[in-house]
Amino acid sequence: MGGQAWIRRSGAEVMPAGLAPEGLDAPSAPPDPVPAPPEPDPREDFGAVYEAHYPAVYRAVRGVVLDPHVAEDVTQDAFVKAYRARDRYRPSGRVEAWLCAIAVREAISRLRWSGLQRRMLEVTFRAGQSRPPATTGELLDELLRQLSPRARAVVVLHFLHGYRYREIAVMLGIPEGTVASRLSQALVQMRRHARGDR
Repeated sequence: MGGQAWIRRSGAEVMPAGLAPEGLDAPSAPPDPVPAPPEPDPREDFGAVYEAHYPAVYRAVRGVVLDPHVAEDVTQDAFVKAYRARDRYRPSGRVEAWLCAIAVREAISRLRWSGLQRRMLEVTFRAGQSRPPATTGELLDELLRQLSPRARAVVVLHFLHGYRYREIAVMLGIPEGTVASRLSQALVQMRRHARGDR
């Protein structure tokens, strides 16, 4: 078969490359890929960063919060945080990954806060009370205001952030039993206030 290029056609039929029907010549090398345009730098053109990455960040947040309206709010808040932190951005990875990390942390924080509100209200109104008013955030703030800062810290760390008694004890430098008693007393105090027993 010498130094000439050969092409295999249907089964065992082989013919020189120059004699092959049009379109069946030897495969050519793939074309050089077109280089992707460089990502916009958040420190220089945040508007371009927002335009380029908003859809991907929104999708990530939407997957975490499962509510399109909350996802829009969280995504906007995340971009505000990213804008404020743009001077601290270091181009060690993709801009989208940096934005998604900020956004997902914000989404988790929002879910924890919503979860805290729900859990606190369920605990407070567990005794068969009617459902709380529509302004649950205001009610929760009012209930937390009734507590000392030490008790409030235990309640927030346990219900909002999900820390265990042991972890809270280490954080606050108090015995684990003290964490349990503060939490128990705080819930009793909050229930009393919610019922109007003050």
